Amino acid sequence: MEKLMDLGRMDNYYEQIVKKRFTPGRLFSLIMYLGGIVLVIFTCFFLGGIDEKFGFLIPISLILLAFGIWLAYYIIKNSGVEYEYTFVLGEMRIERIKGKSKRRKITAFDIKAIDDIGRYLDLETGNRNVDPSKFPLVLRAEENEIFTNTYYVVIHDKIRHQPALLLFSPNETTLEKLRPFLSIELKKKYIQIKKENDELAEKREREAAAKKAQAKEK
Repeated sequence: MEKLMDLGRMDNYYEQIVKKRFTPGRLFSLIMYLGGIVLVIFTCFFLGGIDEKFGFLIPISLILLAFGIWLAYYIIKNSGVEYEYTFVLGEMRIERIKGKSKRRKITAFDIKAIDDIGRYLDLETGNRNVDPSKFPLVLRAEENEIFTNTYYVVIHDKIRHQPALLLFSPNETTLEKLRPFLSIELKKKYIQIKKENDELAEKREREAAAKKAQAKEK
């Protein structure tokens, strides 16, 4: 979801919504966690049914069942995480939206004060272009860190009043909003990033066309 609004000038305001994507590892952890609860409940029912001395496990299993239903509802309700990037007059603000209702401020920073910007992962090697462990504060507002659209910026966080590394997933319009406020050196870096984006888009188009041609041949 993207929208432009007129606050005196159209260029003064821009908003981008990014949906958080689960990593395979986190999804597996959730499945294993819920599976463990189901296994404990089944075991309690089974033992309570075959032997009277384990009868006390049946009410415990009912409590666990109620807890499991509540936990599943809570996880499903709150699994939807979105990030709202708002550009206002040279400032970027980011909020985390959980369950379509709960909001929490992630950061706010002046774009002119950005010290560095780049793609988080190298497109050829897949290695990180920056080491998060070297920063006292790491802020995450990205779609998924392994995606090619994940970027980093080194900022001065206005909320905590300290330097920070921010991981986020700006689209092309958001990047264009940042560009005029960057230093000369970072503008040169931005030009290289844009070139890489264009090459990546062309590569994906060629791969899609090749797959389409192969499908027709079959």
